[in-house]
Amino acid sequence: MKQRTWLPAIIVFVLSTLLLDACSFSVEVLTPAADSPPTSAQPSTPATATQTADPPTAIPPSATPTLIPIRVDTIHMLEIFENFELGDVVRSLAFTPDGAVLAAAGGNTDDFTIRLWEAANGRDLGTLSGHSGIVWDLAFSPDGQMLASVSSDGTAKVWDWRNGALLQSLEFPHEVVSVRFSPDGQRLAVGGVDEPQIQSAAVWTFSVDSWKPMFKLPEYWNVTALAYSPDGRLLVGGGTSRNVQVWRTSDGTSIFTLNHAHQVMEAAISLDSSTAATATCAATLNDQCTEGSIWLWDLRTGKLIGKHAGFPDVIEGVGFSVDGSSLIAASRDGTLRVYTTSDYQLQFEATPPGGISALALSPDGGLLATGSVNGEVRLWKIVERP
Repeated sequence: MKQRTWLPAIIVFVLSTLLLDACSFSVEVLTPAADSPPTSAQPSTPATATQTADPPTAIPPSATPTLIPIRVDTIHMLEIFENFELGDVVRSLAFTPDGAVLAAAGGNTDDFTIRLWEAANGRDLGTLSGHSGIVWDLAFSPDGQMLASVSSDGTAKVWDWRNGALLQSLEFPHEVVSVRFSPDGQRLAVGGVDEPQIQSAAVWTFSVDSWKPMFKLPEYWNVTALAYSPDGRLLVGGGTSRNVQVWRTSDGTSIFTLNHAHQVMEAAISLDSSTAATATCAATLNDQCTEGSIWLWDLRTGKLIGKHAGFPDVIEGVGFSVDGSSLIAASRDGTLRVYTTSDYQLQFEATPPGGISALALSPDGGLLATGSVNGEVRLWKIVERP
């Protein structure tokens, strides 16, 4: 639920698309300071919370039991098997690469801690405390050693989540709402609000080895959707401007602009890096989404492949199954749908109570997590019954 206002007709679609042409974007190659990443300006909400953490994992997580992969031929057996309580609105969910640990974060007014659970049995593994504003997004590094979080307090924090140590805190001009590690684990991308100006949003990339800045990729208003292609060659980002940029990671060049009718909440890229799925809205009434939609894009050409609408509310989460056979999407009202990627036919639908505000698939393909506005986290798996 990142920046969920619809910006009253996007302020009459302020500046009338502001020449949102990918060709007009310029990439700023950032020159790092001698000792630390640039701060540019103080965050809009000063980070006053103590940078501490309850030791999350005094006992290492137990081995994850063998799970049946979530895929098109097993999806009919998908069931909820565990419930956790975050205590406030769930904004983001993330699994470790082995699927053993689930992290959840969010908050609304005063609870900005990150919670960690053992996915197999729900054992509480502790918390990470340090943000002083809403934690909008989480991402584990591909090797599972680090957890990155971004917040309305204007910081991105990188944690050694096992012992609760804060490894790095990166400061930005205003709130940051999306974060991803590159598939090789060498880069961290952070999206959010930049200094007030025409291009008022950006994606910043950093070298994980040194935390020195690399590229600053300009966008507009805010960057609610962010995803690396599995082959590491592309980075997509954008959302609040109604557009999603497709950048080449080697040099930061914008090669496509994916134009939408309404704000984009999330983006996911298929296993073969050929297709992007964007979570958006098909129709609005009085600035409220009345029909959610998934848009599918060919990343080789930048062309729209198709749309799948009919969700009762805006789509909050989207992802491809690990084997590439399924596309999973969830809308704010609680509708969870799974489509085949061969022909994008609907294969499964469920409506858990409480709505859905966040969604994550475990990288090993065995678990699905959904979060709700009432603070409940649900874990799903494939259950074979006689």
